[in-house]
Amino acid sequence: MSDALPGTPEKLVSFIDAVLFHASKAPHSPAIGLESGVLTYGQLADAIFAATASCEKAGLRVGTVVGLIVTDPVWHICLIAGLYRLGIASVSLAAEEVAVFTGGDLAAVLHDGNKPQNYVGSAILVEPNWFTQRAGIMRGGESAFRAHDLCRVALSSGTTGQPKPIAMSPEIIWHRLVTYSFRGRFASSERIYCGPQLRSHFGFAIAFSALIYGKMICFSNSAETAIPVMSYYKADLAILSVFQLSGLVDVLAKNYGVLSGLREIQAGGALISDVLLQRARASVSAEIVSTYASTEAGTVAFAPVEQLGDARSEGAVGFIVPWASVEIYDDENKRMAAGRDGNLRINTLGMAPNYAPGMRQIAIPGPFSPGDFGRLLNNGMLVVAGRSTELINIGGNKISPDRFENILMQCEGVKDAAVFSVDIKSALPQVWAAIVADSTIDMATVMKRCFAAPMIGTPTVIRVIASIPRNSAGKILRDQLRKNLTKDTR
Repeated sequence: MSDALPGTPEKLVSFIDAVLFHASKAPHSPAIGLESGVLTYGQLADAIFAATASCEKAGLRVGTVVGLIVTDPVWHICLIAGLYRLGIASVSLAAEEVAVFTGGDLAAVLHDGNKPQNYVGSAILVEPNWFTQRAGIMRGGESAFRAHDLCRVALSSGTTGQPKPIAMSPEIIWHRLVTYSFRGRFASSERIYCGPQLRSHFGFAIAFSALIYGKMICFSNSAETAIPVMSYYKADLAILSVFQLSGLVDVLAKNYGVLSGLREIQAGGALISDVLLQRARASVSAEIVSTYASTEAGTVAFAPVEQLGDARSEGAVGFIVPWASVEIYDDENKRMAAGRDGNLRINTLGMAPNYAPGMRQIAIPGPFSPGDFGRLLNNGMLVVAGRSTELINIGGNKISPDRFENILMQCEGVKDAAVFSVDIKSALPQVWAAIVADSTIDMATVMKRCFAAPMIGTPTVIRVIASIPRNSAGKILRDQLRKNLTKDTR
């Protein structure tokens, strides 16, 4: 007797099958563009079949979870696909993120560099011949995954500490990839540049959303090489973190090239500041789209920045997508009316729950609270003031650190900035700022600019540092920054 959930099909057409379908129909079409060259769909399919055989030969077992610490994007995509076809769940990691799985949940870790330190489990080195050997007969035919089986684990962005593992099923992934294609010009684009690394869920979603629709996905190793990669492959859509957008604009300002074929840039992970928008406008003619998404809920809101108007300075991130709903609640769990600030609660198609050790089946979770504070307007516009735990209380007003950072970034000589609060065991915490600056910085001018901004004021402490710590998605690691800068004051 089947143990599938009620109403669950025994099998769901997989996203890997969709990629292989395009390979069978258009084997010579470009699939992946790299600094080193192009991989066609036919070549990608051959590499996926070889990776499947290599994973089977390595003794990896059906129903287990295998970690991937793999830098090469082609290898990474092929290993995800090969493991999926064998009925093995995968999780993409950085070496230091192996510690998230301390209970022995990982059957093995596949890596293309040094073995991760302090990992005592099975670590298997992936080599080039994994993707070139002839595929033998695969055990058990195609993937045994059913709609609600665990088939993938994704890690949340981890801005407040250790990343959280999030459980994905074939049904959840299919919903994510299909709805991703509805973002802006994604559906009409043919060649897409992917900024986020594949170890993030956003990199995974961008890459496979492109591949299941027969599009070309492009990768580069740095902001400097992103320009020639996008130019050479004539990318018409770029999907980046806001931090990556800033790096791209810096490179363009140095006259490394132009992006005349680029029609749209989608940027998320933080608010797009006025300064960044002005710099981007001076460098590229593409439409810039603000996005709001999470690993747990997928895409929730997006809009071209021009449509957000003056509300963008208050934290507007976009309009709620048709497949999502957002409600606002106060601290006492009472629902707030439109236009009132409170804690966000989200429900979407493709909601994903937290992963638990030993999980094999995934139930549809209830509404997700991302920890963000904001409001929903009558026209469907979502305004996010910031994370509830990061908001700064100034005279009773809750201010997002992003608003402070926007002011700091307008000051001459400031290249990057982060603002956070420090608890000094008094009525209100202190406001601290960390900035990355060049030789033109004038601290008196910076403080004067902050003091003149409405409801902002001058930070109690401003520190000049070499770099702002960020995660793989470009989000500021405020807890780490706070710990680093205050350890000598305690």
